[in-house]
Amino acid sequence: MKLNHANLPVADVPAVKAFFTTHFDFTALPMQGGGDKFAVLEGEDGFILNLMQAKEAHITGTESGYPKNFHIGFFVDTPELVREKHAAITAAGFTANEVEELKRGGFSSITFYCYAPGGILVEVSSSN
Repeated sequence: MKLNHANLPVADVPAVKAFFTTHFDFTALPMQGGGDKFAVLEGEDGFILNLMQAKEAHITGTESGYPKNFHIGFFVDTPELVREKHAAITAAGFTANEVEELKRGGFSSITFYCYAPGGILVEVSSSN
């Protein structure tokens, strides 16, 4: 079985779409209709990320509305790629914590967390 897609309600579809296409190599699939209220993004591995205009009042331009600790995680091949991604994201003006070594469940990683538009927490890590 393979995870096929995730659907994220977001406050600003174009901003979140730009974040994931620019910094995480997603491709926006051509669509008819939807405008700025819906986007379908495809990852390099075929994973589909749907972005849908949030109708809920608790999802705003600065608050994601997702539960505490909800996040999207990306795994890259090397610690150097984690550092490169961190540099690119912070240079683009996004908030990110420092790159750090984490040990969780016997697994060691080089990791950082950042926020996509709308407050969506994103993790980028590599095995150490």
